[in-house]
Amino acid sequence: METQERQENREHLHIFVNRRKFEEGDGVRPEMTGAEIAALVGVPADNAVIREESPEKREIAVDQKVHIKSGEHFLVTRKKVEGGHVGRAD
Repeated sequence: METQERQENREHLHIFVNRRKFEEGDGVRPEMTGAEIAALVGVPADNAVIREESPEKREIAVDQKVHIKSGEHFLVTRKKVEGGHVGRAD
C-alpha cells in the first residue's frame, strides 16, 4: 500500500521540457523513455537528442528508461534541422 505522501507526489508529477511544464495529463509518467519525453515537444524519436539538465547533466538515449522525479528539467533538440525557402512556381 502506498503512503499518502508518495501518492500525493505521484498526483503532482510534472517535468519541464525545453522550459515548458508538462504534467500527468500531458503524458508524464513515473517512468518514461527518451522517445516519450521528446514526443511531449513534438520531436520524432529518430531525430531527437534528449538531455537531462537536472539534477545532473547527461544524455538520454531514445530507448532508455528514466525514473521521473517531479520538477526535473530536460532539453530536447533535433539532430537535423531541415527547412529552407520554397520558391514560387512561375
